[in-house]
Amino acid sequence: MVEVTRTDRRTSNSRQDILEAAQRLASREGAGKLTIEAVAREAGLSKGGVLYNFPSKDLLLKGMLDWMIETIAPLIDEHRDALEGQPNRTLRALIKASDFKAKNIDPSVPMAILAVAAEDPELLAPMRAEMQARWQQVLDDGTDPELAALLWAAADGLMFHCMLGTGVFPEERRTHLLGRLDELATQICK
Repeated sequence: MVEVTRTDRRTSNSRQDILEAAQRLASREGAGKLTIEAVAREAGLSKGGVLYNFPSKDLLLKGMLDWMIETIAPLIDEHRDALEGQPNRTLRALIKASDFKAKNIDPSVPMAILAVAAEDPELLAPMRAEMQARWQQVLDDGTDPELAALLWAAADGLMFHCMLGTGVFPEERRTHLLGRLDELATQICK
């Protein structure tokens, strides 16, 4: 068992506090307002405290994206495992995970994608790799790739509308629509 020293705990807590502050800031004020100084103010830390944990804005953005992947990927895996032996389990897991409000995931977490994309699209490489791996799982499940792509895109569209506050569907209706997408996903085959 690894013993965590007081310094390790403080650094770990500071990193998490900084990432949470960056998420809040990106959600509230937009990705363009995400600066080291603004994140430091939001986190109640000095600029040096942020730079100690994230020596550059690019590393802060990468940390935000990594945190988002670490938050969402286990949720997808949990749904996928629960659907073992059922048709199109990966596609259905992606649809179910897109309803992050129902899963008590802070909607500001996906704002990391937008913050990173706005600053440097090349930083999205880990997200692209994650999505490519998920797409391969969808294909390995033996589903019709075109219909699977359309259903996944529809679920993502509902999620992004909700995340951005631009959706025209109230939460109950959105949840119903995601349920319909899940039903459709059980019916498609190669």
